[in-house]
Amino acid sequence: MATINLGNIRFNWCGTYNSSTTYTKDDVVGFDGSAFIAKKTVKNINPNSNEFWDLMIAGAEKPYIVGEQKLMAFRASELPHGWYFRNGDNYLLDSPQGRALNSLSANYKEDYKITIKVINGQQYINVPTAFSDDGRGFFERAVNGTSRQVGSIENDAIRNIWGQLYNVMQWRGTVGVGVFHVGEPNTAGSGLNNRHSNAATYATDSDFPERTITFDASRVAPVTSDDNRPLNIGMTPAIYLGV
Repeated sequence: MATINLGNIRFNWCGTYNSSTTYTKDDVVGFDGSAFIAKKTVKNINPNSNEFWDLMIAGAEKPYIVGEQKLMAFRASELPHGWYFRNGDNYLLDSPQGRALNSLSANYKEDYKITIKVINGQQYINVPTAFSDDGRGFFERAVNGTSRQVGSIENDAIRNIWGQLYNVMQWRGTVGVGVFHVGEPNTAGSGLNNRHSNAATYATDSDFPERTITFDASRVAPVTSDDNRPLNIGMTPAIYLGV
């Protein structure tokens, strides 16, 4: 029986496989839930290639499935192997990324607007996008799959806040408070004074029968914006293609 000197075996754990890293003999990486050891110096060739890698420890199953989407705590340029920035970019249809995208179901591609198009005479296919046309990122929300399906987009909305004021008379020298703002008086006359004709009012009068009352949440809210958002922290929207 052969004898192996364990003192001659040197493994160098390098973490999750990264296509931009150069690995040398006996470097060990994690890839798709398994551990692989480099047989010789290698760069930008993933462990599925047996010419450069040996399977060291097989995982029970792959940790993700093609098409899985999530928010990740990495910059778009530093996503782990197999993950891609969900920004609508196009990939050649016959590239590894393109084949992975095209393998998704017809429903998935329809829901997330993944289409094949011709650019400069070549076929391309796109990853989904997590951004609206104006560049804002979508919030992600659960759907029931019946009245609303995955991939459907809802525009900005807030719960309706409604109120009404009748026959407003604002005393001269007073102002609105809170969310209400009182505009300049109407000195051209007011139908409130006379049902048949306007009665002129002047700045020297003691009160002004008509004013514009404005509801403006920014007068009391600490921050207002073009969209509605909770306190949040930025993360990268990504899709898993496994290649």
